[in-house]
Amino acid sequence: MRNAIHAILGLLVLSSVGLAQAEAIRLYSTVVVRPGQELRLGDVADLGGTTAASLSGIVIDVSTLPADAAGWRRIDAQRVRDLLDAAQDAHRGRLELRGGPCYIRVASPAPANERKDHAAVPTGPASPGTVRHAAERWIARTAGVARGDVRIEWLADAEGLLDRTLDGLLPYITDSGRSGRVGLRIRLYDADAVVVAEGEVRAEVRVRRDVAVLVRDVARRRTLAAEDVRVEPRWLSPTERVAEPGGVVGREASGNLRAGSVVAAGDVQTAVVIERGDRVQVRVLTPTVTAMVFARALADGRPGETIGFETLAPARRDRIRFRARVESEGRAVSVTMGGAS
Repeated sequence: MRNAIHAILGLLVLSSVGLAQAEAIRLYSTVVVRPGQELRLGDVADLGGTTAASLSGIVIDVSTLPADAAGWRRIDAQRVRDLLDAAQDAHRGRLELRGGPCYIRVASPAPANERKDHAAVPTGPASPGTVRHAAERWIARTAGVARGDVRIEWLADAEGLLDRTLDGLLPYITDSGRSGRVGLRIRLYDADAVVVAEGEVRAEVRVRRDVAVLVRDVARRRTLAAEDVRVEPRWLSPTERVAEPGGVVGREASGNLRAGSVVAAGDVQTAVVIERGDRVQVRVLTPTVTAMVFARALADGRPGETIGFETLAPARRDRIRFRARVESEGRAVSVTMGGAS
């Protein structure tokens, strides 16, 4: 029995050593940095393990990274290895490099008047019972996420309205125009329904959502496969329309898509299942007759779309053109309601 216990303890020690050595650097897909921000390894990668985490402060000179025409700069696993070599890191051989490449973009500086507005409002957690606390909860609820999944930076306050307490008052909050910048119209009512205070406030808002990110370039009209994307959390504008991560695979790229980009709702579409010229089986339904005919498609079609067809006949004058709704690959249906008795 004692030997069995020693064997189990030995296995636990070995497995704990294996876990301690599971050091990894996983590059993110894309990173946006502020103008003048010093970029470090911890900004572009997830550092797993004690050794990897100790390297987070290694500085990356963004100006030395290759850039594409759109201004995105690229760092890959080889460049990270070069950084570790330059830092003379003795543990680099134990580190596993994953993911990448990571595309980096330096954000445009904000206009001077916006920077002034931003500095005018204190940052930090909102105190419960204040207008700011109520407004932040309203923003999170409107975005459909938990408060912890929203970043809010107040840019302008209406004469200290945000820090006013709600003792004996009820706030009424409406949206006065949304984008990445949220504008709120706030009115404070007392028990007699009298407006005690009102004003407009503005904030920069980012919402954390799980999104599909491309791991490689995808050409237009190509169907996305599971290996083309990965799902990861990103901070986005609340109005940014992204594709549902679980509904991307199996859909068709509506344009040329770049590696590292988040898949937007308009980037993918249902794949074409009937191509122009295909011989298609069309089910024709009328109040009195149901028939099956073969027809040639006059356009590409996706499930749910209605496109033109032409019946098959040797002579052009005998061919009949009609429209039918695409159901699936090689199948469509046409419904005619006329002729009912």
